[in-house]
Amino acid sequence: MARPHEKVSSLPGRILARMFLVIFGFMIGIALFTPWNKIWASALASLDEQLPTIGLRWDEIDRDGPFGFRVTGLKITVADTPGSLAFRHAYVSVGFSPLAKVRLDTAGSKCELEIFQTGTFEFEGDLNLTSLFGGADFKGILHVAGDLFMPAGSELPKNGWLDIRSQQLILPGDQSIEDLAFTAELNGPDMEIRDFSMGKPIALKATGKGILDPKNIYSTQFDINGEITIGKRTFPYDTQGTLADAIW
Repeated sequence: MARPHEKVSSLPGRILARMFLVIFGFMIGIALFTPWNKIWASALASLDEQLPTIGLRWDEIDRDGPFGFRVTGLKITVADTPGSLAFRHAYVSVGFSPLAKVRLDTAGSKCELEIFQTGTFEFEGDLNLTSLFGGADFKGILHVAGDLFMPAGSELPKNGWLDIRSQQLILPGDQSIEDLAFTAELNGPDMEIRDFSMGKPIALKATGKGILDPKNIYSTQFDINGEITIGKRTFPYDTQGTLADAIW
């Protein structure tokens, strides 16, 4: 028979509380004193080695911790392709699903990228071309969105879609393009162009096909057809070439 007014011992509770404080303090110590910038730099260097056709360079890593970091002065190059893509900052946060979130900053314009363990990339946002291409003869803001599936070791997306839009772009030679829209479905090197249109210098509406070149993006071939409108008259439009032909 239990004694009246018997007190329950608080010793187990005190032990658990002390264990929790010790574990919590240990975790705080790891977060504060682990050289995360060196760990993340090593991870980026390892990623660079695993991408034979893509080069990664950066100035420094800061705002680092166990769940993310910031890269400043990030530059991305592609083999056999002139120039590089320059990002003022890239903010990276890691998790489980998505595996990583990346916010790319080009002179105030931002694009967010989500990376999943399956090899899927989802992205949407704005890119400042002047900053992105390091002050080259490309100017304007691109709004990009897409969903690409790239298994490990692949040079091209296995499948996915891409949407690009801009109110105004300036290409080399001071060529101005307004109200640009480009939507395509990708399946390996094959690209189905669902919509290619612009408002100026000519009103164009077209569809077509393309073949991606994994070694040199400017060598990508396309064949599009549709119609152009000049004044009140509409004419059939058909052209073939490479991306380099279209830009330069």
